[in-house]
Amino acid sequence: MDYILYFFRFLYRIRWWLLIGTCVITLAVYWATRNLGKTYKVEATIYTGIISGYGIEGQGTMDWAATNNAIDNLINIMKAESTLKRVSFRLYARCMINGNMEQDNHYVFASNFRYIYNHTKNSPDGRALLMLIDKNSEDETVKNMEKYEKPTADNYIYGLFYYTHPFFSHGALQRISVRREGNSDLLQVEYASSDPGIAYNTVDILSKEFVEEYRNIRYGETDKVIEYFRQELARLGTELRLEEDSLTAYNVEKRIVNYTDETKELASINKEYQLREQDILLEYNSARAQLEELERQLDINMKALSSNREFVSLLNEVASLTSKITELETFSSTNIGDEAATDLQYYKDQLAKAEKKFSEVSDAYLEHNYSKEGLIRTDVVTQWLEQLLLFEKAKAQLNVIQTAIQQLNDRYVFYAPVGSTIRRKERAIDFTERSYLGTMDSYNAALMRKKNLEMTSATIKVLNPPAFPIGPEPTGRRQIVMVACAAAFFFILGFFLLIELLDHTLRDRLRAERITGGKVLGAFPGRPGVKYRNYAQEYYDISCKYLSSVVMGFFTERKGNEPYIVNFISTESGDGKTFLSMNLEEYWKNMGLRVRRISWDSDFDTNDKRYLLAESIQEVFNIKGEDIVIVEHPNLNGNTVPNKLLDEANLNLMIARADRSWKDSDRLIYKKLTTQVTAPIAFYLNNTSVEVAENFTGMLPPYTYLRKLSYRLSKLGLTEQSVKEDIYVAPEQA
Repeated sequence: MDYILYFFRFLYRIRWWLLIGTCVITLAVYWATRNLGKTYKVEATIYTGIISGYGIEGQGTMDWAATNNAIDNLINIMKAESTLKRVSFRLYARCMINGNMEQDNHYVFASNFRYIYNHTKNSPDGRALLMLIDKNSEDETVKNMEKYEKPTADNYIYGLFYYTHPFFSHGALQRISVRREGNSDLLQVEYASSDPGIAYNTVDILSKEFVEEYRNIRYGETDKVIEYFRQELARLGTELRLEEDSLTAYNVEKRIVNYTDETKELASINKEYQLREQDILLEYNSARAQLEELERQLDINMKALSSNREFVSLLNEVASLTSKITELETFSSTNIGDEAATDLQYYKDQLAKAEKKFSEVSDAYLEHNYSKEGLIRTDVVTQWLEQLLLFEKAKAQLNVIQTAIQQLNDRYVFYAPVGSTIRRKERAIDFTERSYLGTMDSYNAALMRKKNLEMTSATIKVLNPPAFPIGPEPTGRRQIVMVACAAAFFFILGFFLLIELLDHTLRDRLRAERITGGKVLGAFPGRPGVKYRNYAQEYYDISCKYLSSVVMGFFTERKGNEPYIVNFISTESGDGKTFLSMNLEEYWKNMGLRVRRISWDSDFDTNDKRYLLAESIQEVFNIKGEDIVIVEHPNLNGNTVPNKLLDEANLNLMIARADRSWKDSDRLIYKKLTTQVTAPIAFYLNNTSVEVAENFTGMLPPYTYLRKLSYRLSKLGLTEQSVKEDIYVAPEQA
């Protein structure tokens, strides 16, 4: 509660600063905003169709992260420097083409057009700049400006956007606000300017240039990708065609129709040859063994027969025919043609004839040359001839099959490198083909993406086109003045509150107790102002009475005939010890008390050893039966006061001026006293304001109605009722 009262008293004390300072600042702001410019606001709504629009890529689960990113991209494109630059150039061209120096129109005010025109004309290249303006075509004017622009500091068109022009600069166009309406597809575009025509045309141009810029960015990316895939398809197609032609030429060169089937057929033939070779070799060895045995039995006779020319000729003919038959049967066993079948049958017929003739020749030869005594047995000769024919036949077949196997081995040697080369070429073709198909898929996806972008761009349109503003927006002057008033009030309040927290001036009880850490018993007012100057003596009398009552409250125990002792001390000179002690002495004497006031500057020497080493005031001054002794000691800052004299007193009253600060030296002195002196030490404020003194003495005169009301409110007596004096009526008068 004390701090609440303290805060309200603080406000009351700075009331004039708050009132006058706030009023002055508010009036200054009100005067400064008297010519606040008018602002014309233009709005437009753009439908993007990103969320609810249709796309040919299909409708799946909504990717909100991608959607939000797409919306953010649209917003950033609208506020991008390149977009705003195009808007700046086109807006400048539109104003220069349609502006009128004498009359306002829906493009630009006449005053603003005069500024724009003169600004252009008076530039170093004014004549050349005016030549850029094509009154018949806005597009041609923009093209001329783009050709004229160069990134140099003295180029007017370049500086038109990058300097500080009030309508066409980057800084002015950055005030365009683009925001998304909730989670919808709509973008809200807002722009405010001092010229309604410029505001309207800025939004109108932006809503069109934005779509064009978006298409250029998105289509530029997609077209580059499509062109890349188109070139890759052409390259891979050419490479695939060359590799296929190379494989075809290689197959033709090596006479390969179907390598897989041919190698399978070759393996099958090789297996058949191996089996046939084994069978023929078995027949050959068997016939050879039997033939050798029969020749051994025939011995010399057989040698004679073998030397017969006709016999040998027929034997060779039989062997030759057998070889041909075996060759035809071996190489034409699976699929024999008509001509081969005819030849085979012919050779078989010739072989039969040769074998028959061979048998006749051998029989005739043997019958003619040998007698009955020298003839070999017919069955042996017959067996020999049969085995000879079988042997020659097996021998011929063996030569044929071995020759065929050798040729087959040569085919293996031919097919081995051909197969690896064909597989390598086929792998290369397969890789190129897969690359071609993958590139084609990517190419088709890019084409579909472009079509989808075309559909997306087609859905971007101005839903609510900008409307030409008829009247200006509220200036907000009232809000500015109100904010300035509140800011001034709180600034002044905060400034004085900061001073209040940092200030070490004692001033009142709460501050004094917070700063010093001691107990404040009361306050004595200083000289009142002009308004209450006539009440000064009453203030002193009432305050002195309160001081007496406070001090006498410590006179609780008297030692024999010794008087009560009150010490008046202070840390610095000029705090008012003499003034308060003299008033208190006079007040007590008027009450009939025997009081003696002893002062350091007239009754004893503070540098005398009797004072410095005194253990009682009677050692310093002779006491003669007084009831109360008031001792005024020198200031503690620079003088020594014996602790025994302070301990002897009933009360040590620390006098402090309310209008001075409590310094570190004062704090150290007081801390030293509290640790060395056991007698009570209390503060008493001097030279305070009347309001501070009233906190102890109660209300001081004059007792007017307004004073009473002010006093009641200062004590938070908000619902206190006025009390009239009670009039005592005797019972017999009732």
